[in-house]
Amino acid sequence: MMKEARKRQIVLILILSVLVLVCLIVEAGREEVKDHKTKIVQKEKEEQHEGEKKKEKRKKKKVEEETNVRVLLMTSRFASLFHRTVKVTSSKPFTVEVNGKAKQYDAGDSVEYSAGNSRLKKKKIVITPAEGAKLKVLSVTRQNIHPSYRRTLQVTWNKKGLLLMNKLPLEEYLYAVVPSELSTSSKMDALKAQAVCARSYAYQQMQSARYDKYHADLDDSVACQVYNNIPEDSRSRKAVNSTKGMVLTNKKGAVIQVYYYSTSWGYSASGQDVWNTPSKVSYLKECFQITEKSRKKSGVQSLNLSQEQNFENFINSSYYDTYDSDSAWYRWSVVISQKSLSERIDAAIASCYASDPTLVLTQKKNGGYARKPLKPLGALKKIRVEKRENSGLVTELVLVGKKNVIKICTQYNIRKVLAPVYEQVSYNDGKSKTSMSLLPSAAFYVANAVKDDEAAFEFVGGGFGHGAGMSQCGAEKMAKLGKNYQEILLHYFAGTKIMSLKKVKKADARQ
Repeated sequence: MMKEARKRQIVLILILSVLVLVCLIVEAGREEVKDHKTKIVQKEKEEQHEGEKKKEKRKKKKVEEETNVRVLLMTSRFASLFHRTVKVTSSKPFTVEVNGKAKQYDAGDSVEYSAGNSRLKKKKIVITPAEGAKLKVLSVTRQNIHPSYRRTLQVTWNKKGLLLMNKLPLEEYLYAVVPSELSTSSKMDALKAQAVCARSYAYQQMQSARYDKYHADLDDSVACQVYNNIPEDSRSRKAVNSTKGMVLTNKKGAVIQVYYYSTSWGYSASGQDVWNTPSKVSYLKECFQITEKSRKKSGVQSLNLSQEQNFENFINSSYYDTYDSDSAWYRWSVVISQKSLSERIDAAIASCYASDPTLVLTQKKNGGYARKPLKPLGALKKIRVEKRENSGLVTELVLVGKKNVIKICTQYNIRKVLAPVYEQVSYNDGKSKTSMSLLPSAAFYVANAVKDDEAAFEFVGGGFGHGAGMSQCGAEKMAKLGKNYQEILLHYFAGTKIMSLKKVKKADARQ
């Protein structure tokens, strides 16, 4: 009996031991599962965090890429985008990377590439100087020196020649735009205004597709804005750094298309009058550039210069003091003989017609004008202003020839057909300039004259450039009168705001 009880006790102990063991195993399993789940969650969190870090890194890299500008560098005298040869050196060591394979060069070494070398066709050549150094392009001259560039130069082969591109941060690019567009002897607030204009213009170009086929944003010539024709200096850097990231925007916070030019004739023209746009540009309005002192003295707020006599009186009067009155190009004149202008005018008209035939019209039998195939004008007998805007800008000009009568539209075309290619243009300070591809401006009147005992036309006008946006000489005068750069910009671009590019990008990202 005792043996049976002992057996049952042993069995019970064994069962209990097994149950305890099973419970321990189950609990251990639970802990393992729990630990595994914890590890999975932790891993997921780590992966999520890593993903966010990578995303932020990509975002940061994208922003950095967006703030880098790619500038096509033209040949000497800004003659062409396509180079026959490219030769580069540096006063410090530099690296040349060809399709990802890098080679080091010592200070003073140079590398040279030829457009005739077809082996360059599929190669991407990137030249990078040592930290803080610049690359000098020996195959190009600017103002009789070889220009030097920050950051990297890229050489690519094209069937028309080699393309040379400078890639660098936007702010560093502006260091060499400001002195190329406005003398750094100008007042600092004028330079700051120029820096904001140049930054706004560059940002707009970076958003456009103008040079996409060359994987670039803009070039370094007057076709965009001039870059590194005059080297950067301490004042240009100060103007850029003290306005860092600031751009001009419309009321909605979008960066505006900024325009600027050398000198006004005492009036600025509207954007619509200058570029023949279908509608008005709200921030580019015609405006009498009279100084506050002269306005108080005369009591005049604005003038209507659309009438020929009104415009002629204004051009020949010194009664009003404007922001550009002291500038060399404020007034100018040039005499071109009828014979000389007749000999070259057909080619100029043909060039305008090729660009846009709707802006070169031929007179019909009923006296109206229509687009027709071009025929020779013949000896030029008369030039008549057909349309003058309130600002004084000529936007339609009639050329009366022996064989034909043609109307030229837009200020640019008018300046092109009347270009003083061989003649001397006399301007405000008694000096003169010979050979220009455009008339200084389209704010002029025409008078009959005599040159070398031959019949001639005299063009008397004012200003230099298209006439819309900021006058650089006017900005300089405003700064001398104590205006800060914000006041200067808001005077020329009415109804705009000055904002940080960071805010603009954030607003763009939300849209």
